[in-house]
Amino acid sequence: MCTSSAWSVSVVICAYNEEAHIRRLLRSLKDQTLSPSEVILVDDGSTDSTASIAHQESARVIPLPHRGPAVGRNIGALNARGVLVVFLDGDMECAPRFLERLTAPIRQGKCAGTFTKEIYVANQHNRWAFAYAVMRQHRGGRLLPEDFPDAWDNFRAIRRDAFLRGGGYDNVGYGEDRTLARKLQVMAIAAPGAVCFHHNPDSPSEIFTNGRWIGRGAQIRELERPWRDHLPRRVVRWIKTDVTDMPVALSLAARACYHAGVLLGLTESKLWPNRHWK
Repeated sequence: MCTSSAWSVSVVICAYNEEAHIRRLLRSLKDQTLSPSEVILVDDGSTDSTASIAHQESARVIPLPHRGPAVGRNIGALNARGVLVVFLDGDMECAPRFLERLTAPIRQGKCAGTFTKEIYVANQHNRWAFAYAVMRQHRGGRLLPEDFPDAWDNFRAIRRDAFLRGGGYDNVGYGEDRTLARKLQVMAIAAPGAVCFHHNPDSPSEIFTNGRWIGRGAQIRELERPWRDHLPRRVVRWIKTDVTDMPVALSLAARACYHAGVLLGLTESKLWPNRHWK
């Protein structure tokens, strides 16, 4: 295993009610070819057993009131001791060489930060997760297409000093992880072979909650007509683009949950513009 102290890695996970997935993620981090110097679980006000599971798996737990991932990740990075910081979501898991491959371009002096194109849907066997993947155009089980650009404004790994110099993430809700690059005036570079997995929402309620989270964020308001794009007549039109063997009823149900969540989130963002968390 690679454990070079010159390039110590702190993994920061901001998690809110992730008891269904967090143990799987933490155990995948124990099998890395590049061992992290620490794993920090920022418990974002969870009401389930996320924090206790993290304690059982020897993660360093920082409890916070529920304020969303921007605040949680910033606090995690401030408390990290590693030269590099890797940000993960509680519903992910990592292939054994993930940390090694993700941080390689930084350790080789090629860039300040990286991301990975190789994020795969972990639960496509679940019909709701599959419907969500189709709806969000996760083609071939990938969250990002193979021809995705090699530079992006979303850092998955970054030098801690650069992260702090940029002032961390802006608390804008969904899309907060894309607010650092413009402040640093540098992009994240794709790290080849950094394979990881993400669990899509796997029930109608989770799809609805995900849509609501997106609707509350700042990123959706960059669209020309965010409200119109989620009205019922648009939903029915989009179902025709779901060209798969998926039953129409499943497509309709998944899209109804998602777009209803987005519309509620957009409404809430109007009523409470400074409350971005779930």
